[in-house]
Amino acid sequence: MQGLQAKWCAVAAACLVFGHSAQAQTGKVTIKLNLGTPAGHPYNVGADAFKRIVEADSGGAIVVQIFPSAQLGSEVESAKNVQLGTLEATIASTSNMSSFVERYNVFSVPYVFKSISCSFKVVDGAVGSELADTLLKGSRVRVLGYPTFGARHLFNTKRRVVKVDDIKGLKIRAPDALLEATWRALGGNPVPLPFPEVFNALQQGVIDGDANPLTSIQTFRWYESVKYVSLTSTAVGVGVFILNEPFFQKLPKAQQDIVLRAAAEAVRANRESEAALNAKAEAFLRTQGVTFDTPNQDEFRARLAPVFDTAKTRFGQELLDRIGAAQTGC
Repeated sequence: MQGLQAKWCAVAAACLVFGHSAQAQTGKVTIKLNLGTPAGHPYNVGADAFKRIVEADSGGAIVVQIFPSAQLGSEVESAKNVQLGTLEATIASTSNMSSFVERYNVFSVPYVFKSISCSFKVVDGAVGSELADTLLKGSRVRVLGYPTFGARHLFNTKRRVVKVDDIKGLKIRAPDALLEATWRALGGNPVPLPFPEVFNALQQGVIDGDANPLTSIQTFRWYESVKYVSLTSTAVGVGVFILNEPFFQKLPKAQQDIVLRAAAEAVRANRESEAALNAKAEAFLRTQGVTFDTPNQDEFRARLAPVFDTAKTRFGQELLDRIGAAQTGC
């Protein structure tokens, strides 16, 4: 009798294992992707490409749910939730990823990139890979790629900025210490402020301005308050497309390959869309009465010598030299 029971238990266990295996093979996997940006932003263009490719190439076995406009939390909250595994994926700026890997803040050094296209050579190369490896080892978060959100230009509600001295006294948002030092060196009054609060802060006068791409001024409707844009190209906005590593490791190899391939295509779609969206944003902002100026960037760089010295101390000359070398001939 005991032998018969043992036999049936073994059969039941085998059936249970087979059932779970079959469910794993036939059940759908969901990737929740939270974005702090609304539809029409370069991040969202990339995310839409990611969803389309993953779902098509997996035959519907993987479903990507996109939550725009910070529906599941801010970039900082989302990055933390990806680490915890309560959210599968998000895109967060390097400033917001610096709490995981402090060296991501090196991309906030003003004029560390020669241009948007030159920034790709850095983040797609050894420097970007090393930062991604550090994040993976320390936080169990996988970097799928580095999308862009464009060049950061100074905008404000008060006056035209043609010369550095025009910045004096302006209250400018500074989300990290390097940006705080940057605007202080240029004569502004830096104000620490989370990204989601920019719209209300501009309307209420908590800040006079910020430095972000033209697409952001349009998609976040900051133009309702902002009337002046100075094309300073102070920095290039770099995003980090991240995925929870334990989630990734549970996927079969074929599905892992699909996710990685789709992510690469998503970053490419993001980057290709940015220039066109930037041009459209500028045209739109002009129709809203926004005034544009192009200052002499050499004057800005000259005033920022103390910030560059701080960056050398904080990140090391070797890292800064490597970032510069990666852009040789760019």
